[in-house]
Amino acid sequence: MRRAKTGIVRSIVRAPSFTYRPANGDTELFCEATSLAQLAERHGTPLYVYSSEMIHARMAAFARAFRSVLHTLCYSVKANSTLAILRLVGRGGAGFDVVSGGELERVLRVKRSAARSVVFSGVGKTVPEMELALKAGILLFNIESASELSVLAATAARLKKWAAVAVRVNPDVSAKTHPYISTGLHQHKFGVPIPEARELYAEASRHPSLKVAGVSVHIGSQITDVRSFSEALERVADLVSELRVHGHDIRYVDAGGGLGITYEGAQEDFATQIASYASAVLKPLRGLGVHLLLEPGRSIIGAAGVLLTRVTYRKTNNRKQFLIVDAAMNDLIRPALYGAHHEIVPVVRSSGKTELVDVVGPVCETGDFFARDRDLPVAREGDLLAILDAGAYGAALGSNYNTRGRPAEMLVDGRMARVIRRRESVQDQLRLERL
Repeated sequence: MRRAKTGIVRSIVRAPSFTYRPANGDTELFCEATSLAQLAERHGTPLYVYSSEMIHARMAAFARAFRSVLHTLCYSVKANSTLAILRLVGRGGAGFDVVSGGELERVLRVKRSAARSVVFSGVGKTVPEMELALKAGILLFNIESASELSVLAATAARLKKWAAVAVRVNPDVSAKTHPYISTGLHQHKFGVPIPEARELYAEASRHPSLKVAGVSVHIGSQITDVRSFSEALERVADLVSELRVHGHDIRYVDAGGGLGITYEGAQEDFATQIASYASAVLKPLRGLGVHLLLEPGRSIIGAAGVLLTRVTYRKTNNRKQFLIVDAAMNDLIRPALYGAHHEIVPVVRSSGKTELVDVVGPVCETGDFFARDRDLPVAREGDLLAILDAGAYGAALGSNYNTRGRPAEMLVDGRMARVIRRRESVQDQLRLERL
């Protein structure tokens, strides 16, 4: 066995929403004023828990950082599309960024009038999806190819509607992030090179069913170097000025999303981070008088969620130590898909001893892991662990692999906690199948 170390377990600060407090003679992790141990006992594990307080705080930070310009926050639905989360951000004044008809249906289920603040992105919009968006009266279509432009024009004409459009330009700017979530280089499938975009704007202006309204850009996700945003928007600003010279009424600039969060160690100073991001976005656009659209997802919801899981077994292979937990890659695929890091902490603090362990799930894949060779407090079978910063691309990327039901999800508001998605059963999975 690897020798356990002793000492003080380093504190992973997630204030104000996730903090340790004295409870029942122990020190327990709370979400706001709610005990996570009690939630797990009552509702089982794996279990997603989200903080309303943190979501509100992040949205307020965006509002303060961009208060000097006309802007709309269009929450990126793909980050977390649970209906109660959409309702929460919608009530906070946000619009929505969608990339499928299904996501738009979710927004419309929450509030049909929210369509007026929806931007529709994505490279493969189908005719039925376009029809749904046109009938709902969305704010803007982000066009990604000449073929899409032609299909949208024909669809809008057939429905006797008109569509406001922006071309999503590909500025050939590196996001300096994981290659799977980088979208701003010419080798990626997203967007249109700027020279081709000029031609698409000219084409769009010739269609009576289309109305040129903006320029869109999105260079990737989990971006922590804000200079990438500045570089991309400098190229967008030049294009806006050029398009206006040619008679196009460019009212919107969709700056996309992609602002990263800190997954390792203590939580970042979000106020400082968002101020740096706002400066990088706004400086290139100064003097253009555009309505700015922002598409944050991860930066709103990522740190606001944790995944609770219970240690099922301890296992040793020679000197290799494993904690086998009841959550798996079907519940949170980011470590398996991206090699992503999530801090893992005990829900109830006890011994100061630590050990090097792999935290793995029960799915029959070697890639089913949450941490490898991680120095964690010694955990016993039955102990609860919290996987932090799991609010974005956690439940939304969930699957039923190995016929596993997806976890329940809960939303906390102070001392109140409610189930916003019940735990999925085998019967739920089988009901669409036929022998």
